[in-house]
Amino acid sequence: MPDLIHQSQIGPILKRGTEITMMESKKKLGLLAFLAIACWLLSVPRANSDVRFRAQDFQTKAVYELVVSSSKFLRPGASTIVTQSAFVTLTHSLIPGNSDGLEIQFFTKPITQAARADILENGAKDLRKNDHAALVLFLDKESKVGQVNLSYVIPGTTVARTVAWKPDELQQFSNYKFDGKRLLLKSKGIYSEAGSEKRLKLSWDVDINLPVFERTKK
Repeated sequence: MPDLIHQSQIGPILKRGTEITMMESKKKLGLLAFLAIACWLLSVPRANSDVRFRAQDFQTKAVYELVVSSSKFLRPGASTIVTQSAFVTLTHSLIPGNSDGLEIQFFTKPITQAARADILENGAKDLRKNDHAALVLFLDKESKVGQVNLSYVIPGTTVARTVAWKPDELQQFSNYKFDGKRLLLKSKGIYSEAGSEKRLKLSWDVDINLPVFERTKK
């Protein structure tokens, strides 16, 4: 004869069954939430921190020219940097305010796999021994360009200037697109200074479509 369940035992049995059902439901909800977060993280665009190296990915030609008419500190005359390669790094620590930005370094030599490691780990210590130039694009919260700095380096001469921050100046960099992984930038412009003690002109002609990398954290 089967065991009979007294009415007083029904309540605890139902309670235990309800608790088990609620625990299973919480586990399912937790799993769904985890999967949703994982899918979101995979969908977020990220810089190419670890991709297969291909030298052709960094080949690009850009031309920079400096003309110094008069200066107490700079050697008078004209000079030109014609680059063969460029490397774009995403940074989150630009001054002022730890701003986000893109540093585009232009080199007169091709970028090798060893050079890529030097750029990411040592700030291009070896490549900077030769002529080079750089553009730094300061980005706002919508990844739009709010300021542009340019540096121009040849033996005996280093010039660094903010070449654009006003709306009309930033128009020189309006042909720009950054999706988190690649940077497209086409810009041709001139920056000049004219004063009683200093007269110089910086010009650039840039057309790039390059992958973007994040600098290696030490």
